[in-house]
Amino acid sequence: MENDKSTMSNQESLRIIQSMIESTKQDLHDNGSWFLLWGWLVFLACAIHFILLQFNYDQPQIAWMLMPLGGLISFIKGMREEKSQKVKTYVDAFMKHVLVAFIVSLFIVLGFMPQLGLNTYPLIMMVYGFWLYISGGVINFRPLQIGGIINWALAITAFFVGFEIQLALLAAAVLLGYIIPGYILKSRYEQAFKASPVATENYV
Repeated sequence: MENDKSTMSNQESLRIIQSMIESTKQDLHDNGSWFLLWGWLVFLACAIHFILLQFNYDQPQIAWMLMPLGGLISFIKGMREEKSQKVKTYVDAFMKHVLVAFIVSLFIVLGFMPQLGLNTYPLIMMVYGFWLYISGGVINFRPLQIGGIINWALAITAFFVGFEIQLALLAAAVLLGYIIPGYILKSRYEQAFKASPVATENYV
């Protein structure tokens, strides 16, 4: 009887470990795709806004209409992933709370843009920095943490420059904090997990 219990315990342990691996694989893959989605959207909006300013366009801020599009894509993507996710971990729950804190902080900054003026983009980069740094720490992925530190450094710099330079700094912030780490994350996921589903220790 003891041997049977031991065998069952071992099997249960293996199932739990396997489910955690599968969940972590999905989490890391999703994180890569989310960072790439929003990184490219913000980067393109900055670039379009900057170009429209050079041509003296009356409403260059129209470039940021990409953000509602990103919100719609994120909503649909999030709903699909919520339905398909079979295993939820403590990391999932923690990251949801962090995401809520990030979104609320970002919306407070955006909501007070008229009052903040030239301080808006530096504060946005500061909020980006805390999101990237915490996300990188939770999944033990250093490029995201480095991206967060870069965002903080660029936020400090942005307080001392004009609006057009701030646009360029924001583009650099998402390039170095979101896009490049996002591609690294995606690449490492594909190499480590698709080639060898159990190779978790060498992932980061």
